[in-house]
Amino acid sequence: MDIDEFLDRELSGLGFGTDKAEDMNNQDSREGTMPPLDAFKAVASRDLEKAEEDYVQLWHALMQQKLRWNKDIYEQLAALSRQFSSVLSQARSEVKAKADSIYSLISRAKAALKEGRKDVPFKIYSEVQEMNNTIPNVFFEEKKAIQDKILSFYNELRSKTDNDLIGRTSALAQEINRLIESINAAISSGNITGTIEDYSKCIELYIQVPEGFLHYKNSAGIGLLEIYKTLSIYNEISALHKQLGQRPLAKQPAQGTVPSAALSAKSSITGNAGLQSGQQGIVRTGVSASSTKDILLAKKKDRAKRNMGKGYYNEASKDIEEALQIEPADAESKALRAKIRTLS
Repeated sequence: MDIDEFLDRELSGLGFGTDKAEDMNNQDSREGTMPPLDAFKAVASRDLEKAEEDYVQLWHALMQQKLRWNKDIYEQLAALSRQFSSVLSQARSEVKAKADSIYSLISRAKAALKEGRKDVPFKIYSEVQEMNNTIPNVFFEEKKAIQDKILSFYNELRSKTDNDLIGRTSALAQEINRLIESINAAISSGNITGTIEDYSKCIELYIQVPEGFLHYKNSAGIGLLEIYKTLSIYNEISALHKQLGQRPLAKQPAQGTVPSAALSAKSSITGNAGLQSGQQGIVRTGVSASSTKDILLAKKKDRAKRNMGKGYYNEASKDIEEALQIEPADAESKALRAKIRTLS
């Protein structure tokens, strides 16, 4: 005896007539009617996520029956369950095979990373991500285990890459600082022309500092700006001398602020009797080269004052000591040194 015969017998035993029982069955049928579902097609085509969605809808429809018998829903669920059992077993085997392949690829990528072959790990990472995306979401546990492995590999890859980037950037910053110190030393000795090539190289290195390392850029940028200022002034003065028919300057000022008074040139230029009117106009502007020593001294004192204003007394003290090396008898430098010692 099947369930339908059982229900017919029980309903009859409760006094329901055939017509009444038929009416009730029709009513139950109407209440439990489901729209046609594509769950079976989805299972057959291995679209497990769509099949799961339809499967859940059927269960919701069954729960709405509140234990009232609905043969249609029951049979659909039973058939889907049997179909799922076969398909899921095969799909799970495929997921396991993909997981094994992913784990093998990750192991190979880690070995390549240790050997310094960075292109291989990134390529493998992209490959395993694509493989993981093909695994149906219905296998949540299996997929989570795979994703955890991939995430661990990604963190290791990123850590290694980030550490390498930090190391390269640190080395780059050290080379920039070395060049800046070398340029400053050459400027202090009056060898301006010998610093231009190093300055160009330093700028090329500076623009290679990647984003995210602003503290390196700012620190080196301060020094480069001072060098730029000094070399620009030197180039302008040299160009002016060429325009006036004089030989280019052999030596010029060190980095820093050059007072306008230091550019007075009447004493060195007005003796040229053959100057044209345009050239004489340039002479009257008071633009020429003062002595390298005076300009360098003024620069050191100016820089010391600026550092004092910022509270950088160690730097200011260094500037003043360099100024006193240029001119040991300079009264202003001595006064500034005494003031720095008092403040620091």
